[in-house]
Amino acid sequence: MNLQEARQKIDAIDKELVKTFEERLKVILEIARIKEQENISIYEPQREQEVLAKTLSYVESSELKSYVSQFVESILDISKTCQKQHMQQHIFLIGMPGAGKTTVGKALAQHQGMEFYDLDAVIQEKTGKSIQNIIIYDGEEAFRNDEFEAITDIVNHKMPAVIATGGGTVLSEDTVNLMRESGFVVFIHRDVTQILDDLDMEIRPLLKESIEYIFRLYEERYPLYEKVCHVKVQNASTIADSVEEIVAALPNVVR
Repeated sequence: MNLQEARQKIDAIDKELVKTFEERLKVILEIARIKEQENISIYEPQREQEVLAKTLSYVESSELKSYVSQFVESILDISKTCQKQHMQQHIFLIGMPGAGKTTVGKALAQHQGMEFYDLDAVIQEKTGKSIQNIIIYDGEEAFRNDEFEAITDIVNHKMPAVIATGGGTVLSEDTVNLMRESGFVVFIHRDVTQILDDLDMEIRPLLKESIEYIFRLYEERYPLYEKVCHVKVQNASTIADSVEEIVAALPNVVR
């Protein structure tokens, strides 16, 4: 086989690959429709691992297995993106305490005709403990686990909703992955000086130390918020303006 013949063979294979992948995506859209009707989560890591393991079992050449693995993982990522763009998604609001996540979230939920959940309130109702007591007596790691479990429960059992998360929710990699895989993550950004003007230091967990501590917390978490979010929205004028900006940024299916 010469170079030209090899390239012609590649072209023929590519044609079949594209036709087959198109058929796969058509089935993915049908799966998206079924999932939306039956309120099934997009986030199914166990299913993805099963698909990956099964497809790799078809590979005959051991030296090519790692390349096939990368190929299949790309297919799974594209398929998830396709599903998300054709299903109504949860909307997760992240940002500093005092940034306006709850206020904006309630207005956004009303605008979208969706349920609203304040993650801290969900955890308090579930555990029967205040957030402050969980952190003091059980530890911050336990609280992060509570956050993950609460979001998992919403994702698995509730219709797509607007969820206002805690200021430190982004510290858990597992929770971050869950949010990004299950919906649209919005960073509600507000200048730290405005937050300090409004912040009630007696009721905000983890933020009772000092103004310097809050500034340091802001500097530490700001890069995380930007890294995690799909879009950043400035909460600097009216709630209506923030909601309008979020809605404009949402994928069409979520609007």
